[in-house]
Amino acid sequence: MTALRRVAVVGGSQAGVAAANALRAAGFDGRVTLYCAEDRLPYSRPPLSKDVLLGLSDADSAGLHVAEGVDVRLGVRATGLDVHARRLRLSTGEQDGFDGLVVATGARARSLARTPGDRAREVRLRTMDDALGLRERLASAGSVAVAGGGPLGMEIASVCRSLGREVRVLDFLPPMRRHVGGYLADLIMEAARDAGVRFVQAAGPAHVTEHAVVSGRDRAEADLVITAAGEVANTEWLTGSGLACAGGLLVDDRLAAAPGVVAAGDVVLLPTPAGPVRTPLWTNALDQGEAAAATLLAPDSAPAYQARPYFWTEQFGLSIKVCGTIPAEEEPVVVSGDRAERTLVLQWWSGGAPVAAATVNHRMPIVRLRRLAAFPPIGEVIP
Repeated sequence: MTALRRVAVVGGSQAGVAAANALRAAGFDGRVTLYCAEDRLPYSRPPLSKDVLLGLSDADSAGLHVAEGVDVRLGVRATGLDVHARRLRLSTGEQDGFDGLVVATGARARSLARTPGDRAREVRLRTMDDALGLRERLASAGSVAVAGGGPLGMEIASVCRSLGREVRVLDFLPPMRRHVGGYLADLIMEAARDAGVRFVQAAGPAHVTEHAVVSGRDRAEADLVITAAGEVANTEWLTGSGLACAGGLLVDDRLAAAPGVVAAGDVVLLPTPAGPVRTPLWTNALDQGEAAAATLLAPDSAPAYQARPYFWTEQFGLSIKVCGTIPAEEEPVVVSGDRAERTLVLQWWSGGAPVAAATVNHRMPIVRLRRLAAFPPIGEVIP
């Protein structure tokens, strides 16, 4: 145990909550302050584009457990950082001293609007308030255009179709292919088309107005336009801190950005042989929060963070779970199931070894899916 007595956790995200909880679980009895920019208690984001948007769950159902003894400050953002003086500047005008800092400020939805007026009216989904507001607007919209064919955009499109809305999705990349590879992307596209979604292949970058998505000569008009075109890491408040930020906060293999400063979640840029990468997955946020706490408590002996990519998506009658990183151009081995029935267990190999696995509408336990992807269960040591 280090000499830490005051830990500040900036960001009421899954990663921030995981870090705060891990500190308490490890026996840290000093002060832990969790700063949340939103006025809501911390919540999980995956349900926002699923049951919350569909109206099957309310806001309270997504709430996260925060360990006893964590001081939660709602509606307070960090606006600056002095690493050497160990002080945070806050939106309240206060400053807070710390011995250890967890940066978990996540990311915000990317804007595709060009004008201030369009930006003010642009509809995006990132927060609980966004989800509740969009749910209300869908009640009076007959048609919807979604700018972006990634997991978020396709989940929104799926909910809109289930509500009977006419839906078009515009993207300049084939929907979902970058996230799940060609085989699963084709399966998703088939299910989406069967559900009545129409796709527009953009010739290049797009922008949105209140009632249209525009890309060159391509134009998708609708009663309601929703931007789902990725996200931007929240690092502006770190300007002048001396920390390395370039599309995220650069950390080492223990998630340390500087002595006594660690990071976790969507804001993190992880070092890899191919260069720094950001991996905005729910399970990564959870694992990184716990690993970041371990590094704060034992900076010289904490184990290196081992990424175990895992995510799931539910859209157009497909429940898809993916473990590992699917090679973009590789075809999977069908371990079991039937593509025509859309019930499958898949495995991808590269260099003579399994590197990823996925299930489609299958109840395989996650521990078995991890083994198919050559990942030991959580808690086992990776040699």
